[in-house]
Amino acid sequence: MGKRRCVSATENKPSSGCCGVKKPKLCPSPAGSVQPPVPHNCQPHEEKTVGPGALTPLSRPNGTTSGREQLVVTAEMGCYCFDVLYCHLHGFPQPRLPRFTNDPYPLFVTWKAGRDKRLRGCIGTFSAMNLHSGLREYTLTSALKDSRFPPLTREELPKLSCSVSLLTNFEDVGDFLDWEVKSSM
Repeated sequence: MGKRRCVSATENKPSSGCCGVKKPKLCPSPAGSVQPPVPHNCQPHEEKTVGPGALTPLSRPNGTTSGREQLVVTAEMGCYCFDVLYCHLHGFPQPRLPRFTNDPYPLFVTWKAGRDKRLRGCIGTFSAMNLHSGLREYTLTSALKDSRFPPLTREELPKLSCSVSLLTNFEDVGDFLDWEVKSSM
């Protein structure tokens, strides 16, 4: 597991579950497929190819704004995650803030490697975070601090795919059996 840190009284509780655990940290983050190893100049780009299966836009409630079925998840979010990781691994300054929305969402960042898309890291939070700082933080946390895997390296960049999951439409439940299976296809 990772190192244990103190949590400030105002900080949101991170999640744990099937996709890993993010330990709380002392201070909140500053606001803040595959193109590598060609440098992106660490700037977000609107039109990038993220690779087959790396980020699939959703047409169902997950990844949409609450109640309106308007798509929020964009390919630029996956590209931004790649830029953040690329800049970190090469010692460059972090990329500028992206142009996509900075609204708060619970989010997960997932890294998979190779043709068989083996899981290499997946960590997120059920607490809503502004997307710019949340994606930056969980990009690095899932890539470098998922205790199930060794940290991702520069050499793995060309083999990676990235998925961004935004969680929406939460509802309270009466008990653990209060759920139903639905198909959104």
